[in-house]
Amino acid sequence: MKSQNKPNFMALMPILIFLALTFSFGIALGSSKVVDALVFFMIATFVAIFMNRSRTTMEKVDTFAKGAANENTLIMIMIFLLAGAFAKVARDGGAVDSVVNLFLTYVPDFMLVPGLFIVACLVALSLGTSVGTVTALAPIAVGLAESTGIPVALVVGAALGGAAFGDNMSVISDTTIAATRLCGVEMRDKFRVNFLIVLPAGILAMAVFAFLTMGNDYSFVAGEYNLLQVLPFAVVLVSALMGVNVFYVLLSGIILAGGIGMYYNAFQHDHGQLVGLLTTAHQGMMGMAKISLIVLIVGGIIGIIKYNGGIDWIVEKLESRANDAKSGMMSIIFLTILITIFVANSTVAIVTAAPIAMATTKKFGIDPRKTAAYLDMFGTATMANIPWGGMMLAAASTATASMQSGELVAVELIKYSTYSHFVMISAVICLFIGFPRLKPFKAKETNNTTEEIAN
Repeated sequence: MKSQNKPNFMALMPILIFLALTFSFGIALGSSKVVDALVFFMIATFVAIFMNRSRTTMEKVDTFAKGAANENTLIMIMIFLLAGAFAKVARDGGAVDSVVNLFLTYVPDFMLVPGLFIVACLVALSLGTSVGTVTALAPIAVGLAESTGIPVALVVGAALGGAAFGDNMSVISDTTIAATRLCGVEMRDKFRVNFLIVLPAGILAMAVFAFLTMGNDYSFVAGEYNLLQVLPFAVVLVSALMGVNVFYVLLSGIILAGGIGMYYNAFQHDHGQLVGLLTTAHQGMMGMAKISLIVLIVGGIIGIIKYNGGIDWIVEKLESRANDAKSGMMSIIFLTILITIFVANSTVAIVTAAPIAMATTKKFGIDPRKTAAYLDMFGTATMANIPWGGMMLAAASTATASMQSGELVAVELIKYSTYSHFVMISAVICLFIGFPRLKPFKAKETNNTTEEIAN
C-alpha cells in the first residue's frame, strides 16, 4: 500500500506506543507475560485509527483491513494453523518423544543444541522460509529442552538462529529473490558475499551454544524410541531438504504422525481414534488463534503507518546522512533495520528499501552485490529480534503449543537469538575492513552501455 502523505514522524506513533507499553509494563511488573501483547496491539490499533483526521473513520478502517488481509499475512496464518496441528498431533502421537530420545541417545551432550542449529540451517536452506522451519522444528526443540532441563528459550533460540542462517542463504527464499532482482545481481554472487560474512557468525553461535550447555548439570536419561514414530519427522526433514512446499511438508507430517499415533492408540476418545485425532489437530490449531490475530492486527497497523507517511519519514532521514561509500552502506543497514522493525516483514522491508539503497549504491560507488547481501542479511537478522514479527511469533507460539506446561513469550527469545547478533556484528566489521574483496562489477544498462562499479 503506497503512502498518500508526506513523510511524517507522527505516523510511527502506534508502534512507538506499543513498544513503550510493552517495555514499561514489563519492567514495572517484572515480566512481559502479565499483560498479553494482544491488548497492547489493540491499543496501538485504535491509536492508528484515531490519527489523520483528514480521513473518515471508515476510510482508515478500510486501510487497516487492506493491510491486514495481504497475501503474505494470510499465507503465514495458514502455515501457523498447520504448524499448530502438526505440533500437537506429533506430541500426543508419540513422535516428538521418539525423536528426542533418538537424538539424546546418539548425539553428545554438548552438541545437542549446536546440532539442532545445523538441522535448522539445512531445513531453511531447502525450504527457503524461516517461519516454516521454526514451526517444523519447535516441537523437537521443546522436547529436547524438557528432557534435558536446558532452558526452552535457549533451544528454540538455536533453531531460530539456524532458520535465519538457512533462509538468508537459500536461493528459493523470497528475501533472496527480492534482494537480487531489485539490486540487479546474480544469486551466486550474492550467495558468495553472504556466505563469507555469515559463516564466522554461524560457527561462533554454535560455539556459544555448546559453551552454554557444556559442563552444566543437565541430568537426563535417554528413553526408548520407536523408529516408526520417528518417521513423521524424518519425512518432514527429508521433504524440506528436497525443497517441497512448506504446506505439503506440514500436511504430510500431520497425516503420518496422526496415522502412526492411531496405530498405537494414542488418540483416546469416546467416539474413537479418528475423532480423537481430529480433536487433537483442532486443539493445536486453536493454540495458534492468538498469534493469527496478532499477525492480522500488525498488518493492519503497518498499512496505516505506510499510508500516513511513516516509512517515508524513515527513508528520508537516513538517506540525508550518507556522504561516502561506508556511510552510504551504513545508511542502507539502518534503513533496512528500521523498515523491518516497523513493517515486521523482511521481504516487504527489502522491497521498500531496495530502490533507495540502489540510489545510494550508484551515488557512492558501492558494489551492488554487497548491497543485495546486506539488505538480505539485516532484514532476516532483524526479524529474528522483533517479538511482533512472524519468525519470533511462530517460534514462540509453536513452542508453547508443544510444551507440557507453561508458555514461551517471543521477547524471551531475543536473549538467545545469538546468531542474528553475531551476523550483524560480522557484517559491520566486514564493511569497515573491506571484506570480501570482489572483482569489479559489470552491469548492463538499458541503453546498452556498461557501467563498472569498483569494489
